[in-house]
Amino acid sequence: MKKYSLLGLSLLAASPALTASASNSPKFSPTDSSIEEIVVTARKRNESIQDIPVSVTPFTAEEMNQRGYSNMEDIAAATAGFTFESGISGGHHSNATIRGLSPQFTIARVQNVSFFMDGVYMPRQSMLNVGLIDMERVEVVKGPQNALYGRNAFAGAVNYIPARPGTERHGYASTTLGLHDRADARFMLTGPLTDSGSLLGRIAYGYTSFDGHTENQHPVKNADPTGPNTKGRLGGWEDEALNIALQWYPTEDIAVNFGYYTLDIERETNPGYMISGLGAQRFGLRTAAENDLNCNSSTQNDISGQRPVTGNTLYCGELPKAASDIAYRRVNGIVIDPRGYGAIGYSDFYTLNASWAYNENLSFYYVGGMASHDSNTTGGPGGEDPILGQSIATNIPLSITGGERGITRINSFASRPHITADTYSHELRFDWVPDARLQLTGGLYYSVVEDTEWTELYLNSHCNADSPQQIANCWTPTTAPSPIPEASELTSPIVYDQGLRQHANAKAELTDFVDKIYAAFLSISYDIDDRWNLTFEARHTIEDKSVHRKTDSFAIADGDSYTYTAGIDPILPLPPDSANGRGNSLPNQTTLVDSIILPKDDEVFRYFTPRAILSFDYSEEHMMYLSAAKGLKTGGFNNAEDESQAVYDVSENITVELGSKNQFLNHRFIVNGSAFYIAWDNLQGSEPPVVATLTSSDLISNLGNATSYGIEVESQFRFNRWWSLDGSYTYNNATYDDGVIFFPARDRIDCDGSVCREDGDVGGKQMPRSSKHQASLGLNYSTDLFNTWSMHARLDANYQSRQYITALNLAYVPDRLISNASLSFQSHDGKWDIGLWGKNILDVDTPAQAFYLTIFNQYIVSKVPGRQAGLNIKFNF
Repeated sequence: MKKYSLLGLSLLAASPALTASASNSPKFSPTDSSIEEIVVTARKRNESIQDIPVSVTPFTAEEMNQRGYSNMEDIAAATAGFTFESGISGGHHSNATIRGLSPQFTIARVQNVSFFMDGVYMPRQSMLNVGLIDMERVEVVKGPQNALYGRNAFAGAVNYIPARPGTERHGYASTTLGLHDRADARFMLTGPLTDSGSLLGRIAYGYTSFDGHTENQHPVKNADPTGPNTKGRLGGWEDEALNIALQWYPTEDIAVNFGYYTLDIERETNPGYMISGLGAQRFGLRTAAENDLNCNSSTQNDISGQRPVTGNTLYCGELPKAASDIAYRRVNGIVIDPRGYGAIGYSDFYTLNASWAYNENLSFYYVGGMASHDSNTTGGPGGEDPILGQSIATNIPLSITGGERGITRINSFASRPHITADTYSHELRFDWVPDARLQLTGGLYYSVVEDTEWTELYLNSHCNADSPQQIANCWTPTTAPSPIPEASELTSPIVYDQGLRQHANAKAELTDFVDKIYAAFLSISYDIDDRWNLTFEARHTIEDKSVHRKTDSFAIADGDSYTYTAGIDPILPLPPDSANGRGNSLPNQTTLVDSIILPKDDEVFRYFTPRAILSFDYSEEHMMYLSAAKGLKTGGFNNAEDESQAVYDVSENITVELGSKNQFLNHRFIVNGSAFYIAWDNLQGSEPPVVATLTSSDLISNLGNATSYGIEVESQFRFNRWWSLDGSYTYNNATYDDGVIFFPARDRIDCDGSVCREDGDVGGKQMPRSSKHQASLGLNYSTDLFNTWSMHARLDANYQSRQYITALNLAYVPDRLISNASLSFQSHDGKWDIGLWGKNILDVDTPAQAFYLTIFNQYIVSKVPGRQAGLNIKFNF
């Protein structure tokens, strides 16, 4: 184990109350043709999904286990109007989209969909894909949820709900074995810890490992550097999780719940590639001959400001399966440097929830929690072509194999960003029913988020199979970058080296964030009569946010300066009196002072987020609702070297939704649907920095407005006790309004019949990372076998139409149809569960998602996971 030992498991397992074997597993027998009722907690209380005027898609532990679900991508593929991508970093740069409200800046601190672990807010995107070990349920709630969930539930919310203690003693042990060294082990015990039954406990441990689903074409792919790496195949992982839950009932009216969930991850780079254009040329990372892009040629000065360079800045058309399909690459296919890795990190969640039923009409609740998180990534495959390497233009002779005068070949990695975060929250709430028609809920909320991020740039010696030395380089970990050979003479220019070898500080853009959130909320629900209900929810929030910028993009601390001597120090000489305080004290020296404009800043954001819902139960099995809600995503800070880009403002949306939930044929046929219209104001998107360096990223700014509208339909139909069908469909038209400017569009572009305006206005264009059409269809068959076993078989397919990469709608990932299958068996005595499952069974090979870095004109593309299959065996006792 990485963080914890078997001691904790042994101590709890030794409790006499848990060691007695008992089984409360239900006997699975498909004798009833009606669809089982699903209870959700989307509104923070137990309710039937058919009774609530909210669009929510739940997934139970049973169906996630049967289908072989292991992550949030599996959940999203089967959810109407919801997409989720882990990207090439294996989850460090996760992003979620609901109803087309895609994040316009993929590595922002705050995303457009809020995620919660047992009620604790998850403040960083690197926390979101926690896996599904010992999860009781996962709920996807669509539409703005700020009034109920608060902080940044701008487009919706996702709730991870770990399993709770059981009232009877039982447990399970399970394993999963699958293709490409897939191996899981899980163990759980639960039941009363005291003879009175007033204290219940649960402990569950899970370990999962996988070599990966996609072939790596790197010739030294089996190198095994010290520490995290990507050995063998791509997309593998090694995750551990521990879930401990206690329930205490000191009296009949009081319940106290304690939860601890911890996850330790080590994930390889997902399959993918990078292609770059003029921006990379300007920094000397690519030569003109290595420009991968195919449209919008432009001429700009290089980073020294002294030499013009010409190249393409955009890619037009369908992104290929591999970069080698469009550009020169030494090796065909997907090539990932084995020294890189996707994501490593841990997340700890502590929750303490208490309820007190003061009387039959009034109850009080406390919900408290803490989360601690650390995550890091190398951020990509190690250069556009890891076999060829990236170039650093030096014009000096270097004795490095594969190099030449004027060019040094390296592979670079960047932890953009490395993250540590701690969050604490407290909520006091009451539920009061003064009469049969009126229900009031209200309370106070307080939270603190302490967040630190930084970037580390690693310039590593070249790794390929051309020589023994370069093969040996493949075993050198990225955590201790090997130095580039020093020059003995100089002819201008020489491109700077960064961080660790520059002035012994590896942390560039080291920044501390502190957010303090205060909120008061109130919900009033009134039954006008037996059929009509009116609910009004509102939340007033104050966010006091501060930032402390400690180092700049050169890793120079606030108030410091460094002088470099050309020919000795690997630094780019800049001309005298250059911008931002950089100038030469001697002809062969360069002095850099820190470029931090505002070391500390503080902003207070105040906002009011209401929601109103009118619902009509026109029969016991049919209801309609009309809702209007305000969604809000808070503002924040950039690590900018120009004061005009230091702060960005809040983003808002108004969502109107008309929905209906229906049951037919004696609960055998369910159809739920909604139509929605969203006006998105002041959207937060990316723009290049006014002042840029090798470690710079795009910055966040408020770009303008957008509009999204569409329909969602989810349905289940049980033909008889053997056959059933489920499916969903979403049409979503999310487009920019006039006045939104895409910054790279500085000239008229004509590509594949698409002409962009000269001013870069992208009004009417489809928003990136959103599909117009999304659909899923699943066929289920259940039966008894030999009067001792039950069998469940499922075949499903999930479709997603094309997604554009940028607001220009030029490059796109194609539409895709992914098929999955599962076959499970349950013994009637409740002892055994055995299941076979396969994901992407047709092994569809296509790009899944991509994002664009304006500063380097770089597309970072991730692929759909390849075929996976496994066998689950579970013993209940």
